[in-house]
Amino acid sequence: MHKQHEHHVQPEMAWTDLWPVNAPARATGWSETLPPGLCVVVDDTGDEAARWMPVLAGHALPTHGQVRCAGVCSQEDPQAYTDQVYWHNPRQPLHDREMSAQQWLQTLASHWPNWSDADCRQHCEGFALQTHLSKPLWHLSTGSLRKLGLVAALCSGARLTLIEEPIAGLDSDGIHYLCQALDALEDRLADPAQPPRWVLVAHWEPLPHVLWDEVLAFPLLPEADSAPQAGPGDLHRQQNLLFDENP
Repeated sequence: MHKQHEHHVQPEMAWTDLWPVNAPARATGWSETLPPGLCVVVDDTGDEAARWMPVLAGHALPTHGQVRCAGVCSQEDPQAYTDQVYWHNPRQPLHDREMSAQQWLQTLASHWPNWSDADCRQHCEGFALQTHLSKPLWHLSTGSLRKLGLVAALCSGARLTLIEEPIAGLDSDGIHYLCQALDALEDRLADPAQPPRWVLVAHWEPLPHVLWDEVLAFPLLPEADSAPQAGPGDLHRQQNLLFDENP
């Protein structure tokens, strides 16, 4: 499940004694050090990603600790940190609803210098989005919007890419394609000739048929320790059952 890659110079993403905002701190926070690559962060309750991902993205300052990615600290230089992060909060809508899907992708392409138009075309085809690209965002179904967001995440070329709720709203074909795309991306991230990148995917378990470089787990916050293990994760479980039944 875990694969090591050799790099002549190994930059790191690391956080030390980290604790999210508005959470009662424990004696020891969350600490990790990650080499570049593809990482899944297991979200057992379906709630922890919503607390931790804004902190890892640099959109929320932690109560304690700090996050560094490739030498940039989210607290010391927040603008430089967030400039290298692609993250769309799945609890918020995409931008201007009147904008077409194609225009939205073009806006992102102009923002990210390492954006790949070839990858964008490939992923739009893989997610069967071609016929939807001319439509305004408000015409798209929840599933199509989710696929559009995944296309952007896969194509951005951002130094740090964070993906939450990866299969929410996807049909079985979409789930199959996402797993293929992530596995292919892992191979590309392993190429020492490419700029070092980190892709962190939050999900209730590692997606099947993807060779992950790292498998982590979100720490449970104190108020969540006694919560029932149900909720958003149930949807993921149902969709993965559908995935397993349609090889």
